[in-house]
Amino acid sequence: MDFRLESAAVEDLRRRLDATRWLPSAAAQVAGAGASLQFVQDLCGHWRDRFDWPAFEQAIRSRQQVLVPTSGNPIHAMMRSSAHYRAVPLLLLHGWPSAFLEFAGVADRLAEPGDGMPAFHVVVPSLPGYGFSPFAPGLSPRRIATLMLEMMRALGHERFLVQGGNWGSSIATEMARQAPDRLIGLHLNTVNGSAPTADAPALSADDQAIADTYATLLGWPHFNLLAQAPVSIAHALNDSPAGLAAWIGERLHDWSDRAIPDNPARDPEWICRVVSLYWLTGTAASSAMLYREAVQDPAPERYVSVPTAVAHYAAEPVMIPRPWAERHYNVVRWERFGSGGHFPAIEVPGLFVEDLRAFASQLGAGTGTG
Repeated sequence: MDFRLESAAVEDLRRRLDATRWLPSAAAQVAGAGASLQFVQDLCGHWRDRFDWPAFEQAIRSRQQVLVPTSGNPIHAMMRSSAHYRAVPLLLLHGWPSAFLEFAGVADRLAEPGDGMPAFHVVVPSLPGYGFSPFAPGLSPRRIATLMLEMMRALGHERFLVQGGNWGSSIATEMARQAPDRLIGLHLNTVNGSAPTADAPALSADDQAIADTYATLLGWPHFNLLAQAPVSIAHALNDSPAGLAAWIGERLHDWSDRAIPDNPARDPEWICRVVSLYWLTGTAASSAMLYREAVQDPAPERYVSVPTAVAHYAAEPVMIPRPWAERHYNVVRWERFGSGGHFPAIEVPGLFVEDLRAFASQLGAGTGTG
């Protein structure tokens, strides 16, 4: 595919930003009630006047991309092949509110490491309804998992590693359940799963803190809203760039590690890249629909036999304690990192890449030079 940024689309965006009807300051300054007026105005000011549109276009155009037919829906994917003769296919799956661009910065490092390090043929799809992948009703995480397995086979990858966070974790888990023989390994940076029965051993203090945080997730307002009525808010988000910037920007900002100085995931330039992709593709409604589809078509919990690695970053809230995870997954690697949040490929790319390489080495996959 050949993405070209249209000047008319940029001018329309600027016109809409200029016409924004800002919230009354008193209502928008209540602490803990959502994105503050100052945060949204600063972000929109960057988007309006300082955002690097040519760099955004180049970030997309510089990558090899394909639209892969599948039985349910065509899937857009960014690809970065390796020159190493023993490179192993690696599928990287994003979530919401993110996009395939999350992995553009690590693709080259994964494909062309130093001698003796694992190398990967990197495939980064856009989930259905996100970015350049068309939307179709009824695509729950487990149905998307089926499409991803079809896509990888269509690309010539019969066996491969898969990495996922957020919805990518749920989809990757379903892939492992549906086709365990095709997955070399499963690498997750968010982990979901039910708690054990009441007679389970008590958790350590650290694990109990993780469990307590995890217990709050279903109370997050965005989850309940998107699971029940994603289209209602999407009418506003599709029409107002300021509204879309507030909705997505707040989550990109708050779900990343605030302890990292100048965290790239909290940079207005990066946030505006993600928001621009959602805005230009008109995917506020179709991307959010995944929450509703997941609730409508829940995946039964079944043990995952595929060797599983968990990368637990310091500020990641979507995580269950290891004793719980081991009830659901064949955990062969569990690393805790002192920094990083919900978007590790952006926030701590070095840690993200090295942990994937270490996992591949542990499995004996992807080593050798070409």
